[in-house]
Amino acid sequence: MGDSLKDRFISASFRFKKVDACFPTECTIPIGEWVVMEQIVEGCVCSSKHMKVSEIKTCIPLSKPAVSQILNSLEKKGYIIRNIDRTDRRKIAVTTTPEGTAILNETRTSYDEVLMEIVNQFGKEEMINLIEYLNRLVDIYEQVIQNRETK
Repeated sequence: MGDSLKDRFISASFRFKKVDACFPTECTIPIGEWVVMEQIVEGCVCSSKHMKVSEIKTCIPLSKPAVSQILNSLEKKGYIIRNIDRTDRRKIAVTTTPEGTAILNETRTSYDEVLMEIVNQFGKEEMINLIEYLNRLVDIYEQVIQNRETK
């Protein structure tokens, strides 16, 4: 790869993808699974009911297949249970198991500490700017892809 802006962007993107693998070993589940489990627990606590798959999808910016893949992995590990919703049989309700709650509690502190240290070292204002830039980048990317598909 050369030193063009495009090449530097691709290189930085690959480095950024490695961030998940850099979390401490006590973070025994990948960050994507951790975020989904946090949402399941927060949703269940806030609404005092089981979290529905559709609700998870609307709260986390992941595609439906990505959410399904994460839920499959969590279910296989015994961290969640999926059941048909009693009030609407077309929907699936998701809850954490005692093992899932335990692993979530074990990893929560580690993830929180690492993420807060990143924010502290990066600085609040720069982090706010980075978040805005990343959101803008994704919006532009989605627009470019959409425009290519409609041609």
